Amino acid sequence: MRIVTLTSVRGAPGVTTTALLLASTFDDAPVVEADLDGGVLAVRYGLGREPGLTTFAASSPEDAEGWRGHAQDAGGVPVLVGPDAPGASASLWRTGGERITHTLLAANGVAVVDAGRLRTPVPIVMASDLVAVLVCPVAEQLVALAHLLPTLRQAIRGHVTVVLVGDGPYSRADVERSLEVSVLGELPDDRAAADALRDGGTSRARLARSRLARAVAALGADVNAALAAPMELAAS
Repeated sequence: MRIVTLTSVRGAPGVTTTALLLASTFDDAPVVEADLDGGVLAVRYGLGREPGLTTFAASSPEDAEGWRGHAQDAGGVPVLVGPDAPGASASLWRTGGERITHTLLAANGVAVVDAGRLRTPVPIVMASDLVAVLVCPVAEQLVALAHLLPTLRQAIRGHVTVVLVGDGPYSRADVERSLEVSVLGELPDDRAAADALRDGGTSRARLARSRLARAVAALGADVNAALAAPMELAAS
C-alpha cells in the first residue's frame, strides 16, 4: 500500500473528518487510526473495539490483504479502529506498530492514516509516502508547523506537505515562501458538513454536494498525482 498520513500541529482542523472523506475518493482505501491521543471512530460510528488494530496486530502477517478481516464500516469507508485511551494507543503502536506497518505496506492500494495531533511519529507515519499537515493559516499554527517541519522531514520516508484549512491572514503563497513547504490543497472550514459526517444526520448525496466534500475530492486528485509523481511534489 501507499501510505498517506493526515495530521495536525494544534487546534482542531478536522483531521479525522478529512481522512474519512479522502479515503472515500480512493478505491477501497482504509482509514487507519494512529492518533496517540486515542481513536474516535468506534465511538463516533457506534462500532466495536474489535475487530480493529488490536486484532490486526495479533494476526498472522502472511496474508497481505488480511487487513480486510479486521476492518469495520464507517459510513461506507473501511476503518481499522484503534484504542480510545491514550495509554492503550501508545502501547499498541509501541509493541505492534512495526508489524502493522509492514503488513499494510505489502498490501495493494492506498491507506489513509489519521494521526491526529502529531506528537511522536509512529512506524506507519514514518513509513508514509506522503504526510499532509492540516493547519489553519494563522500565526500560532504556522509557528508550530515551522518548529515541526525539520523533525518531520528527517523522520518521514516520503514527502511532507501542507493542507490549509479555513481562512486566515496568510495565503498559500505566504506559507510556501516562508516555510519552504508545498501546499497541496486548501479546504473550507465547513462545520455543517463536518458535523453531518460525524453525526450521520445527512444523506451521503447531500454531503457530497457540500463545499468540504468537493474540496476533499479535489485534494484526493492532487494526492493521487503526488503519489504518481513524487519528485514533482518535492521540487515544487
